[in-house]
Amino acid sequence: MGRTGTGWKLRPQRAPGHAFSVRFWINGREHERSTGTSDPGEASREASRIYAAEVARQPPKRTNVRRGRLKLEELVAAWATSLEATHDPKTKETWELYANTHWIPFFVSMHNVTTAMNGEYMRARLREVQGVTVRKELSALRQFLNWCVETGELTEAPIVPSVSKRSTGKKFKSRRRVAAIELSPDECQAIIAALPEWSASKKVAKFPIRARFLVGYETGLRPETLDLLEAPTHYRKGSSTITLSPEIDKNRLGREVPLSKRARAALDAICPAEGLLFGAHDYRDHLRAAGESSLPKERADKFTGAHLRSARITHWLEQSQNLAGVQYLAGHKNANTTARYVRASLRAALEVVKLGDSQKPGRRKVSKKA
Repeated sequence: MGRTGTGWKLRPQRAPGHAFSVRFWINGREHERSTGTSDPGEASREASRIYAAEVARQPPKRTNVRRGRLKLEELVAAWATSLEATHDPKTKETWELYANTHWIPFFVSMHNVTTAMNGEYMRARLREVQGVTVRKELSALRQFLNWCVETGELTEAPIVPSVSKRSTGKKFKSRRRVAAIELSPDECQAIIAALPEWSASKKVAKFPIRARFLVGYETGLRPETLDLLEAPTHYRKGSSTITLSPEIDKNRLGREVPLSKRARAALDAICPAEGLLFGAHDYRDHLRAAGESSLPKERADKFTGAHLRSARITHWLEQSQNLAGVQYLAGHKNANTTARYVRASLRAALEVVKLGDSQKPGRRKVSKKA
């Protein structure tokens, strides 16, 4: 009796320098193929591709996909279109990237999106990227499969596994994002002050720079939200708040965002009668120069404009015990998300000691003996 499909396994090299082979079972039949490489990492990636291609050529005995339906790439495109009404454009863009760059090349056909192959996909990705990235990809895959059930493309969603907390995955060979660096309030102000007021390029119409990042720091608004602010829809000169409409907020939280005096002054200085307040532009050169003039080199090399939002939330939490208020300003649905911005640091510890020194100790009353 043949074995059931259990995924693939690499066979050891017969001699140094020889290529690895991949061994697997599909529908009770054993298969073995050469990966064509003696490098373990490349062999693992090639093994995943070979296995996925073989499964595509030999459809599984049972499937929950309705016959005559759309192809995988067509379903992904339809799903992505449906996200426009419910999700932030950046989230939609990220999920489309997962689907087109990873899911479609791996699964090839919707018939291959099974519980077993979902587990194989998870393991293959963990050999290439970190666990946190794979968790995000699998979360998006669950959303896609649930949508397929809702629209009748699947009768039942296959199980998508969860990445174990112990699974760290593999670091990408060229890291594209870094964790937000620690910034003090004074450092944030210095960076903003070092930015030019307006752009100087002759290739595009001039746009405000310093005001954008000052408003961003004072309000804690996300960069993509700042890019979409318009007058008079979201702000009109002299207003004390920015009115966020749900469609320009990542979490679809429409709300009034109160403004500090500095933020109001900056907005009034650049606010047109109508049109975009800031727009989407490339600020990298300006931010790099401002960071280099305001921070030590090891931190300046990692600094990005998005770090100002992270720092702003951290500073609010240090200055105020009002978690609900900071959650509202940050646009978080869950208070736990806001609380994660609390970061232990020597600077924060020194502020606590300084505050204690500034308070006069109470005098204890000593009762006189009769």
